[in-house]
Amino acid sequence: METDTAISATEQLVQLRAELERRGWAPEVRGTKQMPYLNVANPADPGLNGMVTARHDHYRWTWGPELGPLDDVPGAADAILTLLREVGP
Repeated sequence: METDTAISATEQLVQLRAELERRGWAPEVRGTKQMPYLNVANPADPGLNGMVTARHDHYRWTWGPELGPLDDVPGAADAILTLLREVGP
């Protein structure tokens, strides 16, 4: 059962990766089967980056805050891009 959860989390992260790729970003699924995460970096400023997990029916930053429910991939992508966008002068 533990493996099923990990596979499901990986599949959710792959869906989020595809959404972010459609928007011009290049995130990578990393981690282990038991603890996968999506490494996301702003392509214009790689210093703006974060790691996202898929657990407890939500996408979350690895430090805990929710990005959105797993069934709202575009919404989670919006939240990621909002946080990791460049802030101009």
